[in-house]
Amino acid sequence: MTITIRYYRDDDLDVIVDLTNAADAVDLLDEGTGIAELREILHRPGFDPRRDALVALDERQRIVGFARLELKSGAQQTRLYVHTTVHPHWREKGVERLLLQRFRHTAQERRQILGSKPVQFRTYCAAHQQMRIALFESFGLRPVRYSPHMVCFSLDNLADPRFPPGLEVRLYVRGQDDQSALEAINEAFADVMDFAPATLEGLRHWMASSSFREELSPVALDGEVVVGLCLCTASDDGMRLMGRRDVYVDALAVRPPYRRRGLGSALLLSSLHAMKEAGMESASLDTDTDNLTEAIQLYEKVGFREAWRWVTYGKGIP
Repeated sequence: MTITIRYYRDDDLDVIVDLTNAADAVDLLDEGTGIAELREILHRPGFDPRRDALVALDERQRIVGFARLELKSGAQQTRLYVHTTVHPHWREKGVERLLLQRFRHTAQERRQILGSKPVQFRTYCAAHQQMRIALFESFGLRPVRYSPHMVCFSLDNLADPRFPPGLEVRLYVRGQDDQSALEAINEAFADVMDFAPATLEGLRHWMASSSFREELSPVALDGEVVVGLCLCTASDDGMRLMGRRDVYVDALAVRPPYRRRGLGSALLLSSLHAMKEAGMESASLDTDTDNLTEAIQLYEKVGFREAWRWVTYGKGIP
């Protein structure tokens, strides 16, 4: 059995989407990826799929694995994340190991130009994927972060949102709210472990995506300043593959001076009510066990429950 590795080409997209969905179905990750969604991921600002994405091919030149390398630079350290997917029929045959080895070598090369901040090589999987965990540990990687994936399986019987007085609440307006929303996100998550500040270019790429749902994304303003927001995405292809109409809460953020007044839960509840009115069935999100804003308790109070947990593995690159 011979596996070859090459860089991504544009005509690989459809096959990689099928591979990703086949893997997610077996791994019980309750996710679904559409062509438009993956295309937008591969064309994020700063990411070049012809440099930062690899495919693994079998002897008949069929794609059996896919990986991408993403740079995230925070205040304290830089992380090089590898996202890998292997077709279920090709698990435990060395495909993921080859992809990780290739990108570990790439990460070591790039380390030389990343400055004096500490740099970590990272990857991740769900906590129930024990074979992948064993593979990561064979590379000397160790757990560095735990991120619960939480789901609100019913949008019935939601509490009514109660906003603090003196704030205007309305739906997000692309273009008009971008700069203030960017500042709110970066300020709100500045105390979260490993947060990489968002950029205006990256935010606008996200806002222009086919999955961003403006009509489900409320913002709170004090005057003309965005002080809190709940930004949501939903992919038609993803919902079809999942078998239910689910909305992903990408960002729930409140600036620190406006916390502990119920604004975060009010924004989330407002979004959940909008989802219900739009015919959605559930909502999901990812959070962090080290989140200093006690986000998990907020989500549970509203109705979310942990479905599984992501585990990030990492190791420093000298």
